[in-house]
Amino acid sequence: MDIEITKNYNVRKLQQWLDYELSTSLLMLLSWFWNITLLLAIIASIIFTPFMLKVMFEERRFGWIVFFFLMVILPFVGILFFNIDSSYKFAVELIPLALFYFYCFILRLAIKDW
Repeated sequence: MDIEITKNYNVRKLQQWLDYELSTSLLMLLSWFWNITLLLAIIASIIFTPFMLKVMFEERRFGWIVFFFLMVILPFVGILFFNIDSSYKFAVELIPLALFYFYCFILRLAIKDW
């Protein structure tokens, strides 16, 4: 019984973090300070990833873990090994961050069925 309560608590906690949304007025305000916003987005993804992976491991959602590594970690490692010397380097380096937040969006939709 306690194990089931703990599992439900972890899933609900993960769902709560995934459902957290910023208001559009706050997003508009943050767009003026995109350097700070980008830094906060990177820090949030780094802090949130271990918690998300821990919950998915406890829930035995290994397919989602593999999908995370294929969708986020593999492109990140690939970009590290590519030596891009063009004006697009900054945009290319942001692809893994965009993929991380897209993954969180997909996970948010799927977690309701858990």
